[in-house]
Amino acid sequence: MSVGVDLMPMTYEQALAYISGLEARGWRLGLDRMQEFVRRANLSDSVGAPGGPQFIHVAGTNGKGSTTAFLQSILFESGYRTGAFFSPFVVDPRERVQFGRNLISKDDLATVTAALIPFAETFSETEYGGITEFEFKTAVGLHFWKQMMCEWVALEVGLGGRLDATSVVTPRCSVIVSIGLDHTHILGNTHAQIAFEKAGIIKTGVPVIVGEMPKEAEEVIVDVALAHSAPCWRWGREVVWDEDDKAVETPLGRHTGLEPSLVGAIQKHNLSLAVAAIDASGAFHSEDALRSGTRLASIPGRFQTVEYRGRTVLLDGAHNPDSAQVLIRALESQFGKRKFVLVTNMLTGHEPADFYSILDGWIREAHVVPVDFHRATPVPVMAEKLRDFYPKVVEHDSAVMGLDAAIDSAAPNEIVLVTGTFYLVGEILRQLSADTACPQPP
Repeated sequence: MSVGVDLMPMTYEQALAYISGLEARGWRLGLDRMQEFVRRANLSDSVGAPGGPQFIHVAGTNGKGSTTAFLQSILFESGYRTGAFFSPFVVDPRERVQFGRNLISKDDLATVTAALIPFAETFSETEYGGITEFEFKTAVGLHFWKQMMCEWVALEVGLGGRLDATSVVTPRCSVIVSIGLDHTHILGNTHAQIAFEKAGIIKTGVPVIVGEMPKEAEEVIVDVALAHSAPCWRWGREVVWDEDDKAVETPLGRHTGLEPSLVGAIQKHNLSLAVAAIDASGAFHSEDALRSGTRLASIPGRFQTVEYRGRTVLLDGAHNPDSAQVLIRALESQFGKRKFVLVTNMLTGHEPADFYSILDGWIREAHVVPVDFHRATPVPVMAEKLRDFYPKVVEHDSAVMGLDAAIDSAAPNEIVLVTGTFYLVGEILRQLSADTACPQPP
């Protein structure tokens, strides 16, 4: 089904070029401009109004992408016309906006972009300022899901929550997966401050599912929920995972036989939050839909293994201390105690010392590579930081050169680990053979 808007034709490449051109405006947190964009683009019935798409809104420092993927899969298996929004994309920019299990088509992305440009261009010379890249991508989703007559959308937050462009929606349920110290220069320096920003997705009377997190963060979220008369289901209290029966218990029922398709112990937590959100939102359809949805969920760049040159390469988008701890637990569970050869870099704005020190003891040597993104840390700068932690650090001129060198260096029992940012994971996946390393995202 095509969105079918009658406008001057635009190619997919032209649409990507236009959207990428907005990147220079950076992040401008705040809802006034996005709310006005929704109004001018006639999308007011696409943000949770009766008769339009209904949303489950997912925020969190880590795990929100996996939780969104579980939600997308469960909703799809329930027979709903399902949309999804992921942030960031890993392999293909169309991962951002999806219908069913498919990425938005190139033709539809071009058509929707062409439809929105006239509205977006009305902002540049106003008090609102120009529309940002993320705001435009969010509007693409809202327009597309409306045209595709989606019944439910699993919507991942971009940054924070309170002032994130996705917060123009009024969801049927909110999920706050986790709270950790990331983007501290924007969201705050404490768990409580960051929790307050994430809790901004809570709407009056709308239930919120709260994952495992530090006590001070949970207290902030519970207080915000109380202030908004929002029912609050917390991991370990109202939401419980039963390992014996592979079951999730919520105040509305007990769902058994659930097997997470995504690797890592933390995925049972993320799966449980997704199932609870299905219950709390009123989207529950059947036990079979829950079981097949959790079993078939897929998302690239989360503890993903591929074969390259006869070796196993593990790719994970971990980029902050909490996700590093989750990665270490998954590595030990999956591979036992062994050494890894690291291929890495990180974007500016994150804390390298806090991240890479956690991996110390697991890494025999590190290969630092460039990342094709404007906020990537220069290779020499990152290499110098890593020499504080690892005995051998090698600099490279390209990601593939670093990957090849890591494979050449790895012993037969060692695995090559690519981590530090989703942008590097995506770059590696795009450059490897499509047949062996780039499965289609959900």
